[in-house]
Amino acid sequence: MNMIQINDVHKSFDVEVLKGITLEVNQGDVVAVIGSSGSGKSTLLRCLIDLEKVDSGSVLIEGDPLVENGIYAKQTDIQKLILKMGMVFQHFNLFPHLTVRQNLELSPKLVKKQPQEEISANAQKYLKKVGMLEKADAYPASLSGGQKQRVAIARALMMNPDIMLFDEPTSALDPELTGEVLETIRQLAEENMTMVVVTHEMGFAREVANRVVFMDGGVILEEGTPQEVFGNPKCARTREFLTTILK
Repeated sequence: MNMIQINDVHKSFDVEVLKGITLEVNQGDVVAVIGSSGSGKSTLLRCLIDLEKVDSGSVLIEGDPLVENGIYAKQTDIQKLILKMGMVFQHFNLFPHLTVRQNLELSPKLVKKQPQEEISANAQKYLKKVGMLEKADAYPASLSGGQKQRVAIARALMMNPDIMLFDEPTSALDPELTGEVLETIRQLAEENMTMVVVTHEMGFAREVANRVVFMDGGVILEEGTPQEVFGNPKCARTREFLTTILK
């Protein structure tokens, strides 16, 4: 099943950041998006979740248009599509005045109006899943960066998304904390969760993703399996990037 379909998407701020992006993500895909800073990777994710508006092109989520030929769906329809996706940001974005458990329970309570009993059971389940159950009543300030990011992943899972989007989920972490977050994402991949992961972790992209997309200067220069992109890149710019980053 086609989960995300992006067709000829353009986005400008002062300059054009996305220059005609076309990409498909199928059910169960783990797509690693790699490339230098400023290549448009994070902007692409933000357009998928409607944190940025595209200037032209189309984005379909599970076959339904978020935006088609530059024209956006009704706001109520946009909200329904966004709820199909969970987003994990680089800097965690946890509410500091709420405990770990309260951070998880807030959106299902306010947005989905779920019964408290169901919300509490899900919070327990997802905190256990990411190895953070013992920190349920702690506040974010007492957590390491890796622990905060695992809580952020559990919070996104609370909304029962079909698709998970990760925007450089380990780039704000010390190297020794990166592994625990990547292991959590790896577990989701093993459970067949559809994911798009913007990452600088080439080992993760090589081992966990089934497709790798290399972006440069607002375009997709190369796309293929990890074996193809890392083992035999067709594009000179891809080879140059990988040579630099894999030193």
